[in-house]
Amino acid sequence: MSGTPHFVRRTFLAGLLILLPLFVTYILIAFLFNLFAGVGAPLVSGLFHLLGASTDTLALPLIPLVNLALSLAAIFALGLVGTNIIGRRILAIFEALLLRLPLVKTVYSSAKQLVETFQGPNRSFQRVVLLQYPRTGLWTLGLVATERRNTTQLISGDRFLAVFIPTTPNPTSGFLVLLSPEEVVDVDYSVEEAFKFIMSSGIVGRDFAPRLVLEPGSSERTNG
Repeated sequence: MSGTPHFVRRTFLAGLLILLPLFVTYILIAFLFNLFAGVGAPLVSGLFHLLGASTDTLALPLIPLVNLALSLAAIFALGLVGTNIIGRRILAIFEALLLRLPLVKTVYSSAKQLVETFQGPNRSFQRVVLLQYPRTGLWTLGLVATERRNTTQLISGDRFLAVFIPTTPNPTSGFLVLLSPEEVVDVDYSVEEAFKFIMSSGIVGRDFAPRLVLEPGSSERTNG
């Protein structure tokens, strides 16, 4: 009986993580559905009129289906536009116009930067590591953002790592620390797996394992 509250909390958080992306998707589709609500009815009525059919009994149930189809088609069409050269140029022009609006510029640029940082194909984070923070003996999950030349000599060695330490349960905020590569341990976790682990307060996720690094002309070795 003592493990029941922990089981309930763990199961609830797991369900919440599953529901969250579904909820965001629902909000997007519902927005487009309402946007096309005034288009679906005239479209169905006009189609039935061309076919010479009665709109009293058949048209009404079809209107929500048409609105949903239009919403999904709009998302798919936007994906097609964004994955070809001409489409990307059109989106770049549209984005440039948005960035000229003071309030929209702040909101849009922040949202876009957040999405590109955590989910985009040019994602900034390179790998997942463990490091001792905020003191020796306390291990924390971090994301390596970049590796730079050590020009200040504040850290021993020729290079240093910029590691982002996300907070729980909101991984979009956190701390940035600069440290030597020898002070981190690489783990076999993807960035997506790391975010799930952080957002669930460590409940969701597999066991940590050292990341295997392949070096040219050598066999596999364990980093860390």
